[in-house]
Amino acid sequence: MADIFEEVEEGLRQEKAARLWKKYGVFAYIAAGLLIGGVALNEYLQSQRSQNLEAQSASFEQADRALAEEDYQTATTGFGDLAQSGDEIAPLAANFLAQTRLAGNADREAAIGALELAANSETPIGKMSLMKAAYLKSQTASRAELEAYLGTLPEEESEFGALALELIASKAAQEGDTEYARQVFNELRFLANVPEGVSQRAVRALAVLPTQAVATEDTETVQD
Repeated sequence: MADIFEEVEEGLRQEKAARLWKKYGVFAYIAAGLLIGGVALNEYLQSQRSQNLEAQSASFEQADRALAEEDYQTATTGFGDLAQSGDEIAPLAANFLAQTRLAGNADREAAIGALELAANSETPIGKMSLMKAAYLKSQTASRAELEAYLGTLPEEESEFGALALELIASKAAQEGDTEYARQVFNELRFLANVPEGVSQRAVRALAVLPTQAVATEDTETVQD
């Protein structure tokens, strides 16, 4: 009797399994297909990415070779195409395009334009590009214009934030606001994440900048 019951139960289990498979088996096929398709798609994308990177690297090397050989036209075309491509190598190519513009015909505005293709406050190379562009702009821009251009970067507790503050303080000193310049340079001596070079330059700047008392005396002498 026990054997009969076991056979009946087994038959019922098989019948139930067959009904479930008939009803839901298609989803198992779909899931398996998606899994296989997902793996295949990932492999394809990885392969395509690898091929794209190889092509980008070859184009970059060709443009870099042209720059080294002072073939600025070829270098400009090569770096320009990469900088405009939106690919991973684009920000780096934009920086080399700026270098080409400066080396080729000292076109500062064109170099700034190239750097602005990569400039942003979200990535290290974006911040570096923004700082380079700001340095080039500082030759003609006012302190207020530089502050607006750099946005929130001077407020950032990082190496880039320290560089931005140093540039603004230097511009303030150039414009005659020595009190503000001294204040910022003094802060740069103690802030966190300040590169050693920035700290050393801040100390040297403080050593040569006149104090407020001296500046006031000089102003009074001129007025007399």
